[in-house]
Amino acid sequence: MFNRAIFIKLFVILIVIGISSLVFYSAVEYTSTPEYCASCHEMQPFYDSWSETSHGMKDKGVVKAVCVDCHLPHTGTLAYMLAKGKSGANDTWAHITGRKTDWIANLEDSEEYTYHTGCRKCHVELVAQGIPLKAYRAHNQYKLGETSMTCVTCHDEAGHGDVADFMSADNIRE
Repeated sequence: MFNRAIFIKLFVILIVIGISSLVFYSAVEYTSTPEYCASCHEMQPFYDSWSETSHGMKDKGVVKAVCVDCHLPHTGTLAYMLAKGKSGANDTWAHITGRKTDWIANLEDSEEYTYHTGCRKCHVELVAQGIPLKAYRAHNQYKLGETSMTCVTCHDEAGHGDVADFMSADNIRE
């Protein structure tokens, strides 16, 4: 027999889940923009340096990469969301508490917070005709899993150029 009270409860639960999902999705989208990332002054040099590269806003017609394309893993939704939550919580806590970060020292460890899975979303063909033999060999080794090097090992300035040039005592915490 049809129970009206159960139907109403299920309907309300579905509405709450639907609205919550939309709010969650909107929050994820909003916090995935370069403008959001740069809303904290600590990130301004990274936004400025990214803006000057071909992956940023410098060149028209070139595929753009935003912060989450490079700085979050693209191996699945769960890994992506866990990394986004951890990174966001860490950055927010550092901003609120004034925790100092040595960004220059962190540049040497850029492979730890730059994910090659983001590069591979756009750069599918790694051994295209016309590339130098050295690059062909390196890309082929990478493609075959014969090396521990990642995209950032060789292309460390692809996303931000020489980001150190954009850092000063005024806009970063050392």
